[in-house]
Amino acid sequence: MATIIKHPGVEDYFVERTLDEITAAPNGLIPDYEANRLILLKNYRVDVDFDAFAQMSQNTAGADKNLRKTLKKLSANHIMAATPESKDPIHRAIIDVLCKKDPALFQRVQTGMLSAHKEVMRLFKSCFPQYEYFRVIPSVRLTQTLFENLHWDNHQIDDDFQQVRIFVNLDHRPRIWNVCHNFVSYAREVYKDHHLEQFAGRDPNEMNDYICGKILGGTSGACTDTLPRHVVAFDPGEVWFGESRMISHQIYYGERAMVYMFFVKPEGMLDRGRRFNAQVESLHKSFAREPAHA
Repeated sequence: MATIIKHPGVEDYFVERTLDEITAAPNGLIPDYEANRLILLKNYRVDVDFDAFAQMSQNTAGADKNLRKTLKKLSANHIMAATPESKDPIHRAIIDVLCKKDPALFQRVQTGMLSAHKEVMRLFKSCFPQYEYFRVIPSVRLTQTLFENLHWDNHQIDDDFQQVRIFVNLDHRPRIWNVCHNFVSYAREVYKDHHLEQFAGRDPNEMNDYICGKILGGTSGACTDTLPRHVVAFDPGEVWFGESRMISHQIYYGERAMVYMFFVKPEGMLDRGRRFNAQVESLHKSFAREPAHA
Protein backbone atom coordinates (compact mmCIF):
# COMPACT_ATOMS: atom_id res chain seq x y z
CA MET A 1 0.00 0.00 0.00
CA ALA A 2 1.09 3.57 -0.61
CA THR A 3 3.14 5.29 2.06
CA ILE A 4 1.48 8.58 3.06
CA ILE A 5 2.89 11.34 5.26
CA LYS A 6 0.04 13.68 6.08
CA HIS A 7 0.43 17.38 6.78
CA PRO A 8 -1.93 18.84 9.41
CA GLY A 9 -2.31 21.99 7.34
CA VAL A 10 -3.96 20.18 4.42
CA GLU A 11 -7.37 18.52 4.36
CA ASP A 12 -7.20 14.73 4.75
CA TYR A 13 -9.06 13.64 1.61
CA PHE A 14 -7.52 10.17 1.29
CA VAL A 15 -9.77 7.13 1.00
CA GLU A 16 -8.75 3.47 0.76
CA ARG A 17 -11.21 0.97 -0.72
CA THR A 18 -10.87 -2.66 -1.75
CA LEU A 19 -12.31 -3.72 -5.08
CA ASP A 20 -14.78 -5.99 -3.26
CA GLU A 21 -16.03 -3.03 -1.20
CA ILE A 22 -16.39 -0.93 -4.32
CA THR A 23 -18.30 -3.49 -6.37
CA ALA A 24 -20.60 -4.28 -3.42
CA ALA A 25 -21.63 -0.63 -3.14
CA PRO A 26 -24.55 0.32 -5.45
CA ASN A 27 -22.74 3.40 -6.75
CA GLY A 28 -19.20 2.06 -6.61
CA LEU A 29 -16.61 4.81 -6.14
CA ILE A 30 -18.84 7.59 -7.42
CA PRO A 31 -19.74 9.11 -4.01
CA ASP A 32 -16.07 9.26 -2.96
CA TYR A 33 -14.98 10.58 -6.34
CA GLU A 34 -17.61 13.30 -6.47
CA ALA A 35 -16.53 14.33 -2.97
CA ASN A 36 -13.08 15.13 -4.42
CA ARG A 37 -11.33 12.30 -2.60
CA LEU A 38 -7.98 10.83 -3.59
CA ILE A 39 -8.85 7.14 -3.67
CA LEU A 40 -6.35 4.31 -3.34
CA LEU A 41 -7.31 0.82 -4.47
CA LYS A 42 -6.48 -1.24 -1.41
CA ASN A 43 -4.81 -4.67 -1.59
CA TYR A 44 -4.71 -4.55 -5.36
CA ARG A 45 -2.00 -4.37 -8.00
CA VAL A 46 -2.11 -4.38 -11.78
CA ASP A 47 -0.05 -7.30 -13.05
CA VAL A 48 2.80 -5.47 -14.78
CA ASP A 49 5.92 -6.76 -16.53
CA PHE A 50 8.06 -4.21 -14.69
CA ASP A 51 11.27 -5.53 -16.16
CA ALA A 52 10.09 -4.98 -19.73
CA PHE A 53 9.12 -1.37 -19.09
CA ALA A 54 12.37 -0.80 -17.16
CA GLN A 55 14.41 -1.96 -20.17
CA MET A 56 12.85 0.70 -22.42
CA SER A 57 15.02 3.69 -23.24
CA GLN A 58 14.05 7.01 -21.69
CA ASN A 59 16.31 8.90 -24.07
CA THR A 60 14.15 10.32 -26.85
CA ALA A 61 17.06 12.12 -28.54
CA GLY A 62 17.18 9.43 -31.22
CA ALA A 63 13.67 10.30 -32.36
CA ASP A 64 12.68 13.03 -34.77
CA LYS A 65 12.57 16.36 -32.95
CA ASN A 66 8.87 16.78 -33.73
CA LEU A 67 8.09 13.43 -32.09
CA ARG A 68 9.88 13.90 -28.77
CA LYS A 69 6.99 15.63 -27.02
CA THR A 70 4.62 12.92 -28.27
CA LEU A 71 6.86 10.21 -26.82
CA LYS A 72 6.92 11.90 -23.41
CA LYS A 73 3.12 11.77 -23.16
CA LEU A 74 2.42 8.80 -25.37
CA SER A 75 -0.97 7.32 -26.16
CA ALA A 76 -1.21 3.68 -25.16
CA ASN A 77 -3.06 3.18 -28.47
CA HIS A 78 0.18 3.72 -30.36
CA ILE A 79 1.93 0.97 -28.39
CA MET A 80 -0.99 -1.42 -28.78
CA ALA A 81 -1.41 -0.77 -32.52
CA ALA A 82 2.25 -0.79 -33.58
CA THR A 83 3.62 -3.63 -35.69
CA PRO A 84 7.23 -4.42 -36.59
CA GLU A 85 6.42 -3.61 -40.25
CA SER A 86 4.67 -0.30 -39.52
CA LYS A 87 5.96 2.81 -41.25
CA ASP A 88 4.01 5.14 -38.98
CA PRO A 89 6.65 7.51 -37.50
CA ILE A 90 5.31 7.19 -33.94
CA HIS A 91 5.23 3.40 -34.18
CA ARG A 92 8.76 3.39 -35.55
CA ALA A 93 9.97 5.62 -32.70
CA ILE A 94 8.40 3.27 -30.15
CA ILE A 95 10.12 0.23 -31.67
CA ASP A 96 13.43 1.78 -32.76
CA VAL A 97 14.02 4.36 -30.03
CA LEU A 98 12.08 3.37 -26.90
CA CYS A 99 12.47 -0.37 -27.45
CA LYS A 100 15.99 0.03 -28.90
CA LYS A 101 15.21 -1.98 -32.08
CA ASP A 102 14.75 -5.06 -29.92
CA PRO A 103 11.75 -7.04 -31.29
CA ALA A 104 11.54 -9.27 -28.23
CA LEU A 105 11.44 -6.26 -25.90
CA PHE A 106 8.79 -4.57 -28.05
CA GLN A 107 6.67 -7.73 -27.94
CA ARG A 108 6.86 -7.83 -24.13
CA VAL A 109 6.03 -4.14 -23.82
CA GLN A 110 3.09 -4.40 -26.20
CA THR A 111 1.73 -7.50 -24.46
CA GLY A 112 2.07 -5.80 -21.08
CA MET A 113 0.39 -2.64 -22.35
CA LEU A 114 -2.55 -4.56 -23.81
CA SER A 115 -3.06 -6.39 -20.53
CA ALA A 116 -2.82 -3.26 -18.38
CA HIS A 117 -5.14 -1.34 -20.72
CA LYS A 118 -7.82 -4.03 -20.49
CA GLU A 119 -7.55 -3.99 -16.71
CA VAL A 120 -7.92 -0.21 -16.44
CA MET A 121 -10.96 -0.25 -18.72
CA ARG A 122 -12.45 -3.03 -16.57
CA LEU A 123 -11.77 -1.03 -13.41
CA PHE A 124 -13.59 1.98 -14.82
CA LYS A 125 -16.73 -0.09 -15.46
CA SER A 126 -16.53 -1.79 -12.06
CA CYS A 127 -15.84 1.35 -10.04
CA PHE A 128 -18.11 3.84 -11.85
CA PRO A 129 -21.18 1.78 -12.78
CA GLN A 130 -23.45 4.75 -13.57
CA TYR A 131 -20.87 6.76 -15.50
CA GLU A 132 -20.88 6.76 -19.29
CA TYR A 133 -17.77 8.05 -20.97
CA PHE A 134 -17.79 9.53 -24.46
CA ARG A 135 -14.04 9.85 -24.85
CA VAL A 136 -10.94 8.41 -23.24
CA ILE A 137 -7.33 9.58 -23.45
CA PRO A 138 -5.11 6.56 -22.59
CA SER A 139 -1.86 8.32 -21.79
CA VAL A 140 1.37 6.56 -20.85
CA ARG A 141 4.38 8.31 -19.32
CA LEU A 142 7.60 6.44 -20.06
CA THR A 143 10.19 9.11 -19.31
CA GLN A 144 11.36 10.55 -16.01
CA THR A 145 9.32 13.28 -14.32
CA LEU A 146 11.15 15.12 -11.56
CA PHE A 147 10.29 18.08 -9.32
CA GLU A 148 7.17 19.32 -11.08
CA ASN A 149 5.53 22.53 -9.98
CA LEU A 150 2.51 22.18 -7.71
CA HIS A 151 -0.57 22.57 -9.91
CA TRP A 152 -4.11 21.61 -10.71
CA ASP A 153 -4.49 20.07 -14.16
CA ASN A 154 -5.60 22.34 -16.96
CA HIS A 155 -6.47 20.48 -20.15
CA GLN A 156 -7.25 23.67 -22.09
CA ILE A 157 -10.71 22.25 -22.77
CA ASP A 158 -13.58 24.56 -21.88
CA ASP A 159 -16.30 21.93 -22.36
CA ASP A 160 -18.41 21.18 -19.29
CA PHE A 161 -17.85 17.51 -18.41
CA GLN A 162 -17.05 15.21 -15.52
CA GLN A 163 -13.54 13.80 -15.60
CA VAL A 164 -12.39 10.47 -14.18
CA ARG A 165 -8.67 9.90 -13.92
CA ILE A 166 -7.15 6.49 -13.21
CA PHE A 167 -3.43 6.25 -12.44
CA VAL A 168 -1.21 3.14 -12.41
CA ASN A 169 2.46 3.02 -11.43
CA LEU A 170 4.24 0.97 -14.11
CA ASP A 171 7.66 1.32 -12.51
CA HIS A 172 9.39 -1.07 -10.12
CA ARG A 173 10.10 1.93 -7.86
CA PRO A 174 7.59 4.12 -6.01
CA ARG A 175 6.04 7.09 -7.78
CA ILE A 176 6.21 10.07 -5.44
CA TRP A 177 3.58 12.78 -5.37
CA ASN A 178 3.11 15.82 -3.20
CA VAL A 179 -0.54 16.83 -2.91
CA CYS A 180 -2.05 19.95 -1.46
CA HIS A 181 -5.31 21.89 -1.33
CA ASN A 182 -8.54 21.38 -3.21
CA PHE A 183 -8.81 23.92 -6.06
CA VAL A 184 -12.00 25.58 -4.81
CA SER A 185 -10.81 25.60 -1.18
CA TYR A 186 -7.57 27.35 -2.13
CA ALA A 187 -9.32 29.75 -4.51
CA ARG A 188 -11.66 30.68 -1.66
CA GLU A 189 -8.66 31.56 0.54
CA VAL A 190 -7.11 33.90 -2.01
CA TYR A 191 -10.28 35.08 -3.74
CA LYS A 192 -10.48 38.63 -2.38
CA ASP A 193 -6.76 39.37 -2.27
CA HIS A 194 -6.38 38.44 -5.93
CA HIS A 195 -9.77 39.70 -7.16
CA LEU A 196 -10.74 36.35 -8.59
CA GLU A 197 -14.20 37.73 -9.31
CA GLN A 198 -12.61 38.89 -12.59
CA PHE A 199 -12.94 35.27 -13.75
CA ALA A 200 -16.66 34.90 -12.97
CA GLY A 201 -18.59 33.75 -16.03
CA ARG A 202 -15.39 32.84 -17.87
CA ASP A 203 -13.71 29.55 -18.71
CA PRO A 204 -12.56 28.09 -15.34
CA ASN A 205 -9.23 27.19 -16.96
CA GLU A 206 -8.39 30.91 -17.04
CA MET A 207 -8.59 31.10 -13.26
CA ASN A 208 -6.52 27.94 -13.04
CA ASP A 209 -3.84 29.57 -15.23
CA TYR A 210 -3.80 32.63 -13.01
CA ILE A 211 -3.55 30.71 -9.73
CA CYS A 212 -0.93 28.21 -10.94
CA GLY A 213 1.10 30.86 -12.75
CA LYS A 214 0.71 34.25 -11.12
CA ILE A 215 0.22 33.06 -7.54
CA LEU A 216 2.22 29.81 -7.34
CA GLY A 217 4.90 30.67 -9.89
CA GLY A 218 4.21 28.13 -12.63
CA THR A 219 6.83 25.76 -14.02
CA SER A 220 9.61 28.32 -13.64
CA GLY A 221 8.85 28.53 -9.92
CA ALA A 222 8.70 24.79 -9.29
CA CYS A 223 9.38 23.81 -5.66
CA THR A 224 9.57 27.44 -4.51
CA ASP A 225 6.05 27.96 -3.20
CA THR A 226 5.46 27.60 0.54
CA LEU A 227 2.17 25.70 0.60
CA PRO A 228 1.94 22.66 2.92
CA ARG A 229 1.79 19.22 1.33
CA HIS A 230 0.93 15.61 1.97
CA VAL A 231 3.61 13.27 0.56
CA VAL A 232 2.58 10.01 -1.12
CA ALA A 233 4.75 7.18 -2.45
CA PHE A 234 2.65 4.92 -4.68
CA ASP A 235 3.86 1.32 -4.83
CA PRO A 236 4.74 -0.53 -8.07
CA GLY A 237 1.53 -1.61 -9.79
CA GLU A 238 -0.62 0.50 -7.48
CA VAL A 239 -3.86 2.09 -8.73
CA TRP A 240 -5.34 5.40 -7.58
CA PHE A 241 -8.16 7.69 -8.68
CA GLY A 242 -8.61 11.46 -8.41
CA GLU A 243 -10.10 14.50 -10.14
CA SER A 244 -6.82 16.19 -11.00
CA ARG A 245 -8.49 19.52 -11.72
CA MET A 246 -9.61 19.59 -8.09
CA ILE A 247 -6.70 17.95 -6.23
CA SER A 248 -3.45 19.87 -6.49
CA HIS A 249 -0.46 17.65 -7.11
CA GLN A 250 3.24 17.71 -7.84
CA ILE A 251 5.07 14.71 -9.26
CA TYR A 252 8.26 14.78 -7.25
CA TYR A 253 9.65 11.65 -8.84
CA GLY A 254 8.30 9.13 -11.33
CA GLU A 255 9.57 7.05 -14.24
CA ARG A 256 6.67 5.15 -15.83
CA ALA A 257 2.91 5.37 -15.36
CA MET A 258 -0.49 5.02 -16.98
CA VAL A 259 -2.66 8.14 -16.74
CA TYR A 260 -6.08 7.42 -18.21
CA MET A 261 -8.57 10.26 -18.57
CA PHE A 262 -12.26 9.50 -19.11
CA PHE A 263 -14.66 12.21 -20.27
CA VAL A 264 -17.99 11.47 -18.61
CA LYS A 265 -21.45 12.80 -19.40
CA PRO A 266 -22.68 14.91 -16.43
CA GLU A 267 -26.11 13.25 -16.70
CA GLY A 268 -24.68 10.11 -15.12
CA MET A 269 -23.42 11.88 -11.98
CA LEU A 270 -25.07 11.44 -8.60
CA ASP A 271 -24.78 15.21 -8.14
CA ARG A 272 -24.15 17.28 -11.28
CA GLY A 273 -23.21 20.18 -9.03
CA ARG A 274 -19.99 18.33 -8.18
CA ARG A 275 -18.47 18.57 -11.65
CA PHE A 276 -15.51 20.92 -11.92
CA ASN A 277 -17.20 23.75 -13.84
CA ALA A 278 -20.18 23.77 -11.49
CA GLN A 279 -18.01 23.88 -8.35
CA VAL A 280 -16.09 26.88 -9.70
CA GLU A 281 -19.32 28.61 -10.69
CA SER A 282 -20.73 28.01 -7.21
CA LEU A 283 -17.61 29.60 -5.69
CA HIS A 284 -18.10 32.79 -7.71
CA LYS A 285 -21.78 32.94 -6.78
CA SER A 286 -20.99 32.59 -3.08
CA PHE A 287 -18.77 35.68 -3.18
CA ALA A 288 -21.23 37.61 -5.35
CA ARG A 289 -23.88 37.10 -2.66
CA GLU A 290 -21.68 38.57 0.08
CA PRO A 291 -22.79 42.08 1.11
CA ALA A 292 -20.47 44.91 0.08
CA HIS A 293 -18.65 46.66 2.93
CA ALA A 294 -18.44 50.43 3.13
